[in-house]
Amino acid sequence: MIQLNHVYKTFFKGKDTEVHALDDVTMTVKDGDFVTITGPSGSGKSTLMRVVEGMECADQGNCILNGIDLAKSSDKKRAEIRNQKMGIVLQDFGLFNDQTVKQNLQLPFLIAKRSIKSANIRAQEILEYLHIAELTNRKVQTLSGGQKQRVAIARGLMMDANLILADEPTGALDHKATEQLIFLLKKLNKEGKTIVVVTHDMEMARSGTKQFYMEDGKIFPL
Repeated sequence: MIQLNHVYKTFFKGKDTEVHALDDVTMTVKDGDFVTITGPSGSGKSTLMRVVEGMECADQGNCILNGIDLAKSSDKKRAEIRNQKMGIVLQDFGLFNDQTVKQNLQLPFLIAKRSIKSANIRAQEILEYLHIAELTNRKVQTLSGGQKQRVAIARGLMMDANLILADEPTGALDHKATEQLIFLLKKLNKEGKTIVVVTHDMEMARSGTKQFYMEDGKIFPL
C-alpha cells in the first residue's frame, strides 16, 4: 500500500543551518498492517506523515501509495487522494468547534461533491458503529477530548478509506480515553483497515504489529 524509497527532506533553520528531517527513509507498509512510529520530538515523525499524506514532497526519493507516486501527482490529485483514500486523525482533532458533529462529518462528502442526504446516512452509520450516535447534534466545543478523538476518527471513516493515518492521536487524551482509542484502532485493524500511528505513548506503540523508531531523520525497525 505504501512504499517509501530513499526519502530525503531538508529544511533550513535560519540562513545556514540545515535540518535533515528525513534522511534516507525507506519503509514498506502493507495492506492490513498496524504500524507505530516512535521517537523524540524533532526526529522527523510528523514530517514523514506529511510526506505520506501528500502535504509535503520529498527532496529526493519517492512515496508510492497504491501505485501512485505522490510527488508526481498534482496538488488537486493529492487533495483528492487525502479526502477519499485516507482517514487522517490529528492530535488537535482538526474539527470545527462551532459546528455540530454531523456537520463535521458531512465535510468529506461535500468536498467530494456528494449529496447531503448520502452524507447524513453515512454519518449515522459511522456514529452508530463507534457507539457515539448520541453526539450527532452536539457542537464539538461541548465534547470531551476522548469524544472529539472518536469524532475525528468517524470523519476519517466517512469515505470508507482503507488507510488511517494518526499523528499523536493520544496527545490530548487521558489514560482511559487512550485505552479506548487503542481498542478502537485495533478493532479497525482487525476489520481490514491499515493503520499508521506516530506516537509518544508507549502503550500505543506496543499495539503495532510493525514498530519503528525515528531519530535524526532516520528510521529503524524494532
